[in-house]
Amino acid sequence: MKARIIGLALIGALAWVPAANAKTLYIHDSLRVDMRSGPTTGHRILDFLPSGTAMQVLSEQGEWIQVRVGDKEGWVQVQYTTPDIIARDKLERALREIGTLKTENKNLRDQLNATQGELGNVKSNFDKVSGSATDLQKELSRVTTISRTAVETEAAYRKLQEDTEMLKVDMEKLKVENVRLKDDNFNKGIQWGMGAVLMGVILAWLISKVSSRKRRSDW
Repeated sequence: MKARIIGLALIGALAWVPAANAKTLYIHDSLRVDMRSGPTTGHRILDFLPSGTAMQVLSEQGEWIQVRVGDKEGWVQVQYTTPDIIARDKLERALREIGTLKTENKNLRDQLNATQGELGNVKSNFDKVSGSATDLQKELSRVTTISRTAVETEAAYRKLQEDTEMLKVDMEKLKVENVRLKDDNFNKGIQWGMGAVLMGVILAWLISKVSSRKRRSDW
């Protein structure tokens, strides 16, 4: 009797030990499975699990498995479970994923349109900037030409000023030379005048001497 009690206790203990590798199973398609309080059809029904219900496996005992669904724990028969998601849930998941992909696709299209719009604005601004750069280049060329002309004009003006100063110096030299020539001519005129006067005196004296001799010879 004691041996039988110990054996039943061991079986019960083993039945309640959680599986080493917990896994998830699902209720088959088009089924509604009874979740019972124990691993027999004679145990009390705790809940009805519709097809596709996800269950966390706690332990196994023959054709029965102990599962947890939400905050409830009970037993269901293995033959009504599957390790894969049922087709209906797969379809729903696929539809949700398709809906998500459509939403993401729409968002990507909106982002693409927005990006294309921004790209158009950037291109327009680039064209404007390029046009402005061209205008600035033309203005710079014009200013450079004007500056070069102004520099050349300044250089020519300075050269003209230098030439004018040189002409002034030459004019001063000519004035000094003219004054010197006038002085020389005046002195020469005086000398020639004095010479002429002296010659006149000499001629007069000679004439008077000749006349005197002639009168004496006539006497």
